Amino acid sequence: MTRVIGPRVGLGHEVALPFAILALCWLPVALGGVLWVGGHAASWLSGRGWQGPPFSMVSASVLLDGGVEALWPGVSATLVWTTSGAVAAVALAGVGSGMAVAASARSVEGRALASARDVAALTPKPLARRSVQLRPSLAGAGRRSAPAEHGVLLGKLGTGRRAGPELRASWEDVVLAVMAPRAGKTTALAVPALLDAPGPVVATSNKADLWGTTARARAQQTGERVWLFDPQRITGTGQEWWWNPLRGVTSVEEAHRLAGHFIQEVRGERGHRDFWTSAAHDLLTGLLLAAACSGRDLEEVYEWLNDPVLTTPVQVLRDHGHVAAAASLSGRQNGAPETRDGVYETARTAAQSLRDPAIMAWVTPTSRLEVFEPGRLIGTREALYLLSKDGAGAAGPLVAALTDRVIREAVRAAETAGGRLDPPMVVILDEAANVCRISDLPDLYSHLGSRGVLPITILQSYRQGVRVWGEHGMDTLWSAATCKLLGAGLDDPRLVEDVSRLVGEHDVAVRSVNRGSGRVGESVSLRRQRILPPERVRALPKGTALLLATGCRPALVTLVPWFAGPKARVVAAGGRT
Repeated sequence: MTRVIGPRVGLGHEVALPFAILALCWLPVALGGVLWVGGHAASWLSGRGWQGPPFSMVSASVLLDGGVEALWPGVSATLVWTTSGAVAAVALAGVGSGMAVAASARSVEGRALASARDVAALTPKPLARRSVQLRPSLAGAGRRSAPAEHGVLLGKLGTGRRAGPELRASWEDVVLAVMAPRAGKTTALAVPALLDAPGPVVATSNKADLWGTTARARAQQTGERVWLFDPQRITGTGQEWWWNPLRGVTSVEEAHRLAGHFIQEVRGERGHRDFWTSAAHDLLTGLLLAAACSGRDLEEVYEWLNDPVLTTPVQVLRDHGHVAAAASLSGRQNGAPETRDGVYETARTAAQSLRDPAIMAWVTPTSRLEVFEPGRLIGTREALYLLSKDGAGAAGPLVAALTDRVIREAVRAAETAGGRLDPPMVVILDEAANVCRISDLPDLYSHLGSRGVLPITILQSYRQGVRVWGEHGMDTLWSAATCKLLGAGLDDPRLVEDVSRLVGEHDVAVRSVNRGSGRVGESVSLRRQRILPPERVRALPKGTALLLATGCRPALVTLVPWFAGPKARVVAAGGRT
């Protein structure tokens, strides 16, 4: 009969017990050695030199008869025991560290996931060399520049007290983080990235915590302005500026893109376009273009939405040479009343944030406040925070529109400058699926890294992204992200299964016991086994994450929250807002 006992991960009980007995037998010898070293050290500290009895049974007998005074006459017994205790502490610390390393080496992660060599491209020295190529302004400083100049901190390799080197995304990477609530996505990713950004930074959120933690510290650290777009007064801060979304809308393409941020609010979970959303998108495009051409504002656009037979926008489009757009809008107005009213109702639902006076105050002209120009961030260290609540009627479309405009201004500046921004721009899209639904974000990911714009999209789950961008769009976003961080709380069965397969398999030694003919034999064979089974992926502890980086083996990292490192002093010095 043959019976498989299982993988031999560590020492079995039949092997561990003899080792334990052997260790107990040698314990008196170890204690004697500690005392011998401690006594000689005490003699040296007393000015008598490294002197004392030899390490032998005779010395042990003298110790038992006369104590340490008999072995080291003239040396304080208290000093002998004190130095011996210090030697014992150092020895125990060394043994403990060795056991921890051995345990880590025997663990699944230690054996099969990435080592420092496997993720060398993300470690400090190679990253510093790469950053000089990506950022010519660092050529003089070279490796002497701060690590934050070389990339965005993702975490430290490995887990436990002996976490390895810092791992950072370079300035040509694009990052996607999928972490459940309270898994460290804000404290360990968004806050450090925002405080460390060497150039301009844009950050979105649906809560005040990111702004409250970093705004004052960022302003004090850089000496440059911090901008806050908060139409719903999430932070309780008053309005200091306004932005005109219609400025720069001079073509059908620009108007179509701006309209898309509103339509994204009513698009189905599968991310597809049906007749009503497509028609509403076309309608909003015409109205926004007409308002932009005639110097009107978004308030007038919403008034036009509530009057389907008003011909003013059609005439404006014709007067400004947009004949095709005028014909399309006229066709919408003159179609069957039931169809026309359905299209207008869909467009009104998508643009319902425009009926809120508090929100409109941030995007309509006012002479008493400064006008924000999206291109002004380029080449500075200014920060732009954009906040919106979740739900219908929130400012999410305007947050997405302003974020998108800033990104496109950055891309345009990079192309003008020869390809890349220096210093780079960091765009932190916290709660992206709730408050910053840029419809073509998955497509933008394919080229933002080559323009010196590093986006960090943070989602609570994979399905949350599917709800906004559809299966195809989320697959595109996942594939385009060169650094993927998967934190604690992944409860999507399909995702954890896919991640488990991506991490791969390894060979595990399996022991088999053979019984027969009065004999017992043991054999060892190899079996292919998942490095991280789905249940292990789901059960990642808080404070850790699985890193999937392009060109590297999967790595387990320890997240570094801002309050557990030097950034705590930065925040304290600036004072939380």
